[in-house]
Amino acid sequence: MLKGHSKCNIRSRFALSVKARCIAELKAAHKKIQDDIITLKKVMVNVISTIILCLNGYRGTSCAKYRCVCACSNRQAKNFMPNNVKVKMVDSDQQVLRKCIEMVLGPAALDATKLLTTTKKCEAANRSYQAVNPKSVTFSRNCVGHIHRQVYRQVYKLNNGYANSVIAKTMELHANLTQGSKDIKQLAYEDRNDLNRKQTSATIKARASRARTRNYRYKLHEELHYGKGISDPKPDFEGLPHLKHHKYA
Repeated sequence: MLKGHSKCNIRSRFALSVKARCIAELKAAHKKIQDDIITLKKVMVNVISTIILCLNGYRGTSCAKYRCVCACSNRQAKNFMPNNVKVKMVDSDQQVLRKCIEMVLGPAALDATKLLTTTKKCEAANRSYQAVNPKSVTFSRNCVGHIHRQVYRQVYKLNNGYANSVIAKTMELHANLTQGSKDIKQLAYEDRNDLNRKQTSATIKARASRARTRNYRYKLHEELHYGKGISDPKPDFEGLPHLKHHKYA
């Protein structure tokens, strides 16, 4: 399938390329089909076959007909493979690759990720719950109130911004802020800073910088074959039984 004496580096880059294509196809299909899971499943059947053909070198009308993102056209997907490497797959290789792609684009995977959400937001919400209602608090009298307050603070702030969420909360509590006061000016200042950070991180320069950093980390990961001290002999604690009770020993 892959030529060369040492294929570890090429295999890792091939896996990254396949993963990038699958994720790009999934995001583009969700954006085009508008989260219609039934239509999405029907479309992905042809997309999986087309990705395999494209990776095998058969690039033609199938990519233009079935795929939303293609690495061999103007609709680019990230490609980590070297330009001089060609992939030659037999039937068994194609079957293995199909099973790998179906982990992301198969019907079961689409049912599990039909909302196209990530675990980062869920983990962030769970961390916010733990901050407002820590595990050391064992009483349940005001647990529900703490959770509802945290949901309102986090979700409403993400959807409407910091300033608008604070103003809406004060209005619900009948503690309206005076127009032109120091509180309003501080809220406007915080809102502008938050907007500037989001706009700066979305610029082409910032995105290109993050892409260069990712590629550099991938390169370092590929070149990492040996760590200092990994093959050094470990000390023998058999004659020191009292150290066996300590985890660091």
